[in-house]
Amino acid sequence: MSGVVGFHRWMAAAGAALMVLAACGGNSSSSGAVTFKGTKNIGLSIALTGQSALYGHAISQSMKLAADDINAKGGINSYKINADILDDATQVANAVNNIKSLILQDNVVAMLGNVTSAQCQATSPIAKQNKTIFIAATCNSYQLTTEPDLINPYYISVVPNTFMEGTAAGQLAAKTGAQKIFIVSPKYLFGISETNAFVAELKKVAPNATIINSPSTWYVPFPTNPRWDSTINAIQASKPDLVYSNIFAADEVNFITQALQVDPSFFQKYPMTTLASVDELNALGAKYPLGMHLYQRAPFFALSNPAMNAFVTHYHSVYGEYPSDWAVMDYDAMMMYAKAANAAGSFDPDKVRAQIVGHSFDSLRGYKFTIRSGDQQANVGETVGTTGDSGGKYPFPILVNSTNLKGDDILMPAVIMQQLQAGQCEKTPGTANTTDFSACPAWKTS
Repeated sequence: MSGVVGFHRWMAAAGAALMVLAACGGNSSSSGAVTFKGTKNIGLSIALTGQSALYGHAISQSMKLAADDINAKGGINSYKINADILDDATQVANAVNNIKSLILQDNVVAMLGNVTSAQCQATSPIAKQNKTIFIAATCNSYQLTTEPDLINPYYISVVPNTFMEGTAAGQLAAKTGAQKIFIVSPKYLFGISETNAFVAELKKVAPNATIINSPSTWYVPFPTNPRWDSTINAIQASKPDLVYSNIFAADEVNFITQALQVDPSFFQKYPMTTLASVDELNALGAKYPLGMHLYQRAPFFALSNPAMNAFVTHYHSVYGEYPSDWAVMDYDAMMMYAKAANAAGSFDPDKVRAQIVGHSFDSLRGYKFTIRSGDQQANVGETVGTTGDSGGKYPFPILVNSTNLKGDDILMPAVIMQQLQAGQCEKTPGTANTTDFSACPAWKTS
């Protein structure tokens, strides 16, 4: 459903969505037909195939839906918005080529970020060079906004970064009371960054807990690790109280599937704290284990409010499926850009940026978020909980006894952010662009 007719049908059924779309004003004739000055492209290089195709599917659909909704309210600065989407198959080289094409050939006025932090690490400098607003709603390594050679004044993050997520995961793991923890993470910027934050938080909140596998075994190949035999065997041999992981998409689905084939009670014997989204839950459906300790970025079923509920109804009516966390965050990203560009009365990146940094925005997540100056990170929250049966409401488990952690409570302290940006913190040995915040002077004395 797109265009004015579809939009008015939706609004009749779900009027609460008005609060989400109010920022996207424009001009229309009295008959409801929208008159545009022309068309402007917003770009997206995303994984429509490859390891992260689960995420790319949802993100691309949400971006198109947001563009339709923005256009139904007059577009941005009276221009029609086109979602210009290219497949990068979760490959860094493809993402680089796509970003160059979108900026230099398609003249996009803004970009939504790629799935992986490795891709954003390679593409953010291109956006910086060309002064293109780059809004991250999926890639989230904190180094993307704090590493001196990666700082980009046009890079905005509306997703909890790896410091925030690792902190949330550490708190979640501590609540289980686990004493012996096994770590398995993807070997690249995101996995290393978030694991470091998890370990640092765990030391604070559960000082008696022990990581039982050597750091040399924490990381697995990425992207796409099709066989998990060695990891499964190592977990069984170690007999941990808890497995911590931030593997995701196809890797998480493969790991869970293969572990259950080895032992149907694997996750009862070895409970797991892991990053997840509606995509993984939906991909496995009833086969997704119950009792898993999940941390999620924006699960719609745990963030019920009028705007979210209207969006879920709208998204489901268009696509016949429920929106993932990524769909929620990328919709918020598009609406934030629309509000800021309309407020600026321009697509000039510096003028739009001035209407983003330091400003607050409504979100589907039920609260306003603010883009703080310095790292241009939104104070968005994280949801933690345990998987349980939805009682037939959805074709997948949901979180029970969930808690929505406030962004301000898990946001990186400003002094740590500033020391990272000033190059005052040590780097993790043997890695590139993975500065360890726990080596910052302020962290050591905290």
